[in-house]
Amino acid sequence: MGNLHLTVITKRKPSSRPESDFTLDLPRAEQLRIKMDKEKKFRHRCRILTTFLSLVFFLLTVMVVSLILTRGKRMFGSML
Repeated sequence: MGNLHLTVITKRKPSSRPESDFTLDLPRAEQLRIKMDKEKKFRHRCRILTTFLSLVFFLLTVMVVSLILTRGKRMFGSML
């Protein structure tokens, strides 16, 4: 009768283990690549936002400490 192949498609839940995402079938590999690209862009945006907020808080801290130590007086001219 020949070779009879039955293909069963199952929907697996993603696992937290990285090695469980390893696959050699092309559609799943493409999905995984797209997912990894999105995660990489998200991490990049988070890194930029964190850097910006760190700089802002650092400058604010320097200004507040300067105002506290000088009691609001101008020591070396205008602050702005």
